[in-house]
Amino acid sequence: MATIKDIAKAAGVSRGTVSNVLNKRGGVSYEKIRLVEEAALAMGYVIDKSASALRKGTTNTIALLIPSISENRYCDLYMGILHCAEAHDFRIRLFLTNDLPYQERKAVNEALKERVCGILSVSCLLEHHKEYQAVLSQKVPVLFLERPPFEEGLCSFSFHMEEAAGYIARKTGDSSRVCVLTGSLGFSNHLRLKEAVFHRCSLPEDNFFENLRGEQSTAAYDLLLHDSAPDYLITSDETLADHVSRVFAWGSSAVPGLITLASLRPSQNARRTNILLNYQLMGHEAIEALICHMEQGTALESRVFPVSGYQEPLRPSIRVSSLRPLKLLAHGTPAINALERLIPQFTYKTGIPVKIFTYPLNEVLRQIMIPSQHWDIIRLDPSSLSYFSPRLLVPLKTLDSQAGKLLEDFIEELPEDYYLAGQELYALPLDISVQMLFYQRALFENMGQRRAFYEATKKELLPPATYEDLEIIARFFTREFREDSPTRYGANVSLANPTSAASEYLPRLLASNGLVYTPKGRLNLKTPMALQALQDYMCYSHYSSPSPGHDWSEIASDFVKGNHAISILYLNHASHFIRSQNTASTGEIGYASIPGGNALLGGGSLGVGKNSFRPKESYEFIRWATGPGIAPQMVMMGGVSACRLVYEQRSIIDTFPWLSELPENIKKGIRRPAIAFGSPAYNQRDFEYQLGSNIVSAITGMITPQEALDRTQDYLDKMHG
Repeated sequence: MATIKDIAKAAGVSRGTVSNVLNKRGGVSYEKIRLVEEAALAMGYVIDKSASALRKGTTNTIALLIPSISENRYCDLYMGILHCAEAHDFRIRLFLTNDLPYQERKAVNEALKERVCGILSVSCLLEHHKEYQAVLSQKVPVLFLERPPFEEGLCSFSFHMEEAAGYIARKTGDSSRVCVLTGSLGFSNHLRLKEAVFHRCSLPEDNFFENLRGEQSTAAYDLLLHDSAPDYLITSDETLADHVSRVFAWGSSAVPGLITLASLRPSQNARRTNILLNYQLMGHEAIEALICHMEQGTALESRVFPVSGYQEPLRPSIRVSSLRPLKLLAHGTPAINALERLIPQFTYKTGIPVKIFTYPLNEVLRQIMIPSQHWDIIRLDPSSLSYFSPRLLVPLKTLDSQAGKLLEDFIEELPEDYYLAGQELYALPLDISVQMLFYQRALFENMGQRRAFYEATKKELLPPATYEDLEIIARFFTREFREDSPTRYGANVSLANPTSAASEYLPRLLASNGLVYTPKGRLNLKTPMALQALQDYMCYSHYSSPSPGHDWSEIASDFVKGNHAISILYLNHASHFIRSQNTASTGEIGYASIPGGNALLGGGSLGVGKNSFRPKESYEFIRWATGPGIAPQMVMMGGVSACRLVYEQRSIIDTFPWLSELPENIKKGIRRPAIAFGSPAYNQRDFEYQLGSNIVSAITGMITPQEALDRTQDYLDKMHG
């Protein structure tokens, strides 16, 4: 294997220089960094981080003790821990105990031999202080999960069983034919569930069954011999629910209504009521707390996690399907594509068929203005909702006086642009989006690129906070202006669609405080700030491909291939980064707020058309389509939802990490910049189309930048008469 001495000789530099480069220490020129990296790559040199850690007398290994990896809850717990640990450069050593005390004791001893720096444990032991004495005496931090120790003074993360019992009580009502099947009551979480249900539902002791030793237990079979068949059966986990379903089927008995504690996932078992517990979040938060304790000295404190909600079983409708499906008019987006695949669930549940008609955006706007068309459901984006809603949609409170309560399911940061026109509720958000900046993380973290950027600009290579920095970085990564740039283009802009060009220009105008108004209260584009923002954007476009993508999805797909260093696009198209088969940098995409922070909102909302023949059924559909029941599935298929439940699921955030930034960015987002004071009765979509068309004409040299703004101003003035 090559040594540092070998690399130094091949690169023609000192061993100290090689060590500095390989260990990412500064003070080395770009040219020497390039020579060392090329020599190390040619020789196949890899830094042994484990050996380095041992030499320092420390490890970055955390032990995780769980009963199994086959159950959903423990698999999700593990994945939540693993993703977070890897992000902090920690290693997870997994031990499976099968809930056998001798296996757990063996795992603890093995973890100590491996000199782990911390332990996370779903423990099956009863005397934790005694059993973990060797760990505690060596001051290795321990955090217990799911099953709080009965002893005081030990830290644990667990779930709120009293809250779960509240859901159960509401579901079962006054029924006395309720049975409960739990795992071992020696585990505190099962005991707490039993006690909570006992008090909430006032059940006799005979209605409780304890399942010991997994499928070796007779508890599920004893249920078959119960005095009367239960209306509801509560199980403490999904494995027990599956087991008891099989037992009842083998006994040729109808399975009672199953209510089970289930791990929160984008898709749940549709045959039972699931009380959702967020195991991935618990794992993520547990490892975060442990790492903060070890690295920053923060105290470990016990936490009790709330129930994330519940999901009813899916039952077929007894309605007779109408011959004519509801007609939904929409622009093709990732969320609409996902929704189309989920609609069979709605039809199965309600008996109502739905057909989506997708068109290019301009054609959608033409279709909705045809009087003879009877659209039942219409998707509008935030730029057109306030203008079109009073003309095309039914106020939702005329269909449901309690419609406003549906907004409680959505993130608190959701702007009114997605549902209100004036003070009237017209729509519910299907997919929400906001502009964000995406960059090739590997380029920004590469020691050589960082040094070369500093040598060229005297600045540190960081995600740009201003448009001035954005243009400097875009030029630096454009091969026309820097011969050895690793990317052909620094930027990626969309000029084929005029509204896309407008949506890239307007944030620049906002960032420069360029919203200036005429004496009549209209936006004034005949200002030096407006002209400067356009000239800057025209300069920025020189760092992009001369054949820009036709839409945001194409731009996203091109960016993920590694052809561009930076791209600003609407977040709902970023799923292409994960779904692309040609990605050159999976897992290496960074994200940040756009320069200036004045992002435009995107996405769209669903409303009931005024000309619909079946407005109540249409309203039933938009409640389902925008609600939490299908939101996680829609997001995993590439859409973006406004539902709070989505942002609590670590599996979703780990798959699409930029979604963690959406609530904060969308709170600051704008789509209805004040084109004019007073009434919102202007068609902003038309304004953006005209502005974008004129911008494209200026970039292609057909008109001057000043003429582009003058023509847009004339159009704006005519809009308002």
